Amino acid sequence: MLNLMSRTFEPLFCSLRIDDAAAQAMEWADLRRDTVTTERLATGVALTFDIEMADKVEDLAAREAECCGFLSITTTRTDGAVLLEITSSHPDAKPVIDAIVGIGAS
Repeated sequence: MLNLMSRTFEPLFCSLRIDDAAAQAMEWADLRRDTVTTERLATGVALTFDIEMADKVEDLAAREAECCGFLSITTTRTDGAVLLEITSSHPDAKPVIDAIVGIGAS
């Protein structure tokens, strides 16, 4: 079992400028409309999209991983779908992940 109380974590940091971060947040909002399934994981979220969305999902995921190093973002293609997993061992990352995938948003 991982004891997070004994670990030291760097502050959460996104390397994007405010206007670029806002534009990328809008891309996530657009992508969320095409989500087939959303599953809560112990340290994040898994989203499934139709395979036709794979290039778009992979592009946005790669850019998010580049600017937010505290997140672990992976994509996996299957025959008919693409799976996107966004996780983090950082204890303060959950609200960031929730915001990216729209959990709690109306």
